[in-house]
Amino acid sequence: MKALTRTYVATIIGLTMLASGAASAGPVIDGARDSQEETAIRALLTELVSWIDAEDTYQTTDRPIVEIKFVDAGETITAEGQEFIVADRTRGLYDGNKATIYLARPWSADSPFDRSVLLHELVHHLQVDARHWYCPQAMEWDAYRLQETWLGEQDIASGFYWPAILLESSCAKRDHHPD
Repeated sequence: MKALTRTYVATIIGLTMLASGAASAGPVIDGARDSQEETAIRALLTELVSWIDAEDTYQTTDRPIVEIKFVDAGETITAEGQEFIVADRTRGLYDGNKATIYLARPWSADSPFDRSVLLHELVHHLQVDARHWYCPQAMEWDAYRLQETWLGEQDIASGFYWPAILLESSCAKRDHHPD
């Protein structure tokens, strides 16, 4: 009974979280190939919020996702007050200031790995209100861990290189070179 109640509550919270100004519209999805992809993304968001909630790692929030935006390699985007050039290996990015998830093309709702990228960015959305982070990159460890757990449930090896993720998620001072 508890699991059924949790799933029901997570679904209701997920639907509430995704609601923006228009109750049924949810987040703006900019760059979806067609209405079928847009519908698939909306359903996937609810499913992934329920999965994250069941993991008991992060509480769902009623802070809405404002936009999901598709971007291409080479495109420059501004996120978290910084400019980023979308690299070929970039799959997703989350901007907590704008509550916007960026997904890099090619992306397909039919691909489990691409769905896991959306899950990873959705984890970042939930992390923003969850607790204090000493630096934004500190959130990466948990997001990758949850992404790997989800992929494992799909019988897919993540292939993540954990030493690099450890370094990426460190708040240690970086070697910065002036321009």
